[in-house]
Amino acid sequence: MLLPPPIMMKLAREFLGLSQEMVEAHSGISRSSIQRVERGAAGMLNSAAELKKFYANNGIVFLPPENGRGWGIVNNNAVEDDSPLNHLPSVELQKRSTPKVK
Repeated sequence: MLLPPPIMMKLAREFLGLSQEMVEAHSGISRSSIQRVERGAAGMLNSAAELKKFYANNGIVFLPPENGRGWGIVNNNAVEDDSPLNHLPSVELQKRSTPKVK
């Protein structure tokens, strides 16, 4: 399976109008794994494949390079000018606590 490069994974998330926290809430993939995939960290093939599947199930089509052209992305949700970028239900995100510096 051909996996898109890290920047394309980030663009797919943004093209759906989702934050990393929202992808975590909808997909079950941890935010730290999403961050590592988007940074191109080594050893993230399973998480990258899961993210690609999540994005594909939510309207994203990754166009692999061909004929000397680079990667592309299509969002099948954005059919008309006023179409939403995704059709996911709204979720309540949990607030993350930040450690206090002493």
